[in-house]
Amino acid sequence: MSEKIELPQDQEFFKLNEVCKLANVQPYMLRFWGTEFEQLETTTTETGQRLYTRPQMTLILEIRRLLFDEGLTIAGARREIENLVESGKLDLSDEATQGPPTSKKPVPKQRKRKAAKPKRKSKVEPGPEKETATKVDKGPHADVQPLLATLRGIRKELAEIVEELKAES
Repeated sequence: MSEKIELPQDQEFFKLNEVCKLANVQPYMLRFWGTEFEQLETTTTETGQRLYTRPQMTLILEIRRLLFDEGLTIAGARREIENLVESGKLDLSDEATQGPPTSKKPVPKQRKRKAAKPKRKSKVEPGPEKETATKVDKGPHADVQPLLATLRGIRKELAEIVEELKAES
């Protein structure tokens, strides 16, 4: 997703499906990101439709870029977002993008968060630990970085090939 996505100028609120199409992500990803990034807490209409503001839409596009294009983890993307906001390179304030209000826009209501349910205690008493427990052997994350660099190079080459094919036709 190297190209910059332009958001419609006259639109302040985006429905879940619109956000999914613009950002090219699935709804479950947006719902998950909403639990990981506090800035993505949505508002809902009276009918329960999730609405995202322009600053949230900008944040979603940035999160997508960091996770998919840069290969960062959720924690890494969260740190990068904090750095961008602190440095002023990413403005998430509602005032930065709001224009004059119109009567056609829905008035969102704040979505109430459900209280976390307390964890149930197990009724089964834990037994002595067995020595035959299996370990999952995970390789170091450093092995992933060269692969990501290779994939970025391939993506760049494919983009160049596509541009050449477009130019020929």
